[in-house]
Amino acid sequence: MDGFSDAHLHPTDTDTGAMYRDALQAEVLVGCTARLSEWGPMSAIGDKRLVRSYGIHPWYPDEWDADSHSKLEAILDSDPAAHVGEIGLDSKRGSIGDQMPVFKDQLCLAAEKDRIASIHMVGTEKEVLDALRSAPHGRILLHSYGSDSYLRPFYEEGCYFSISPRIMSRSEVRVKRLLSAIPPDRILTETDAPNFPKGFEGMGPFISELERMSGIADLASLAASNLRRLIDG
Repeated sequence: MDGFSDAHLHPTDTDTGAMYRDALQAEVLVGCTARLSEWGPMSAIGDKRLVRSYGIHPWYPDEWDADSHSKLEAILDSDPAAHVGEIGLDSKRGSIGDQMPVFKDQLCLAAEKDRIASIHMVGTEKEVLDALRSAPHGRILLHSYGSDSYLRPFYEEGCYFSISPRIMSRSEVRVKRLLSAIPPDRILTETDAPNFPKGFEGMGPFISELERMSGIADLASLAASNLRRLIDG
């Protein structure tokens, strides 16, 4: 399978060509960071397929301050092709009260510069949705999305929904329900490499399973087209 896209991965953790079995066949790779220390290595990666995103993950809100805000703003000003991520909220680790101002500040910066914000959310769909409704935001990529109950309001906020291999731990009925609820023009595919789940063999087998369950004949091309449109703005 050629020409697929990977809408979320962490290339500073390993070489992009060695991320997973068929990584070299990817057309577009959206790289994200979690910590300030990853911003320099991200900018140094030479893979021409890579779309770079810079951000502070909700696990590390203490790394966000006026200085890191200024550094991110400078990166976005110097590189018109750079985006913001991975940012967001996580109810399983840390305090949402500590995470929220960091999330909103980065979200507003992405909106101000007209960049994509790649959002992490664990048990915080309502809080993320409320933040999107209350704070300025631009293009939104919801990383490793899995909540069909919140899909409609996120769609109305203009969000794109990126599906990761973690979804395969659910029952086929639940996966089919989620896939059928996502509008075809908003679906993306990702690996979250190198953080994919046990048993992941590559994007080819993963997308083939999604195609079988969704009934979409060429999901790889559809998701790649959607990702290009999101990147192009």
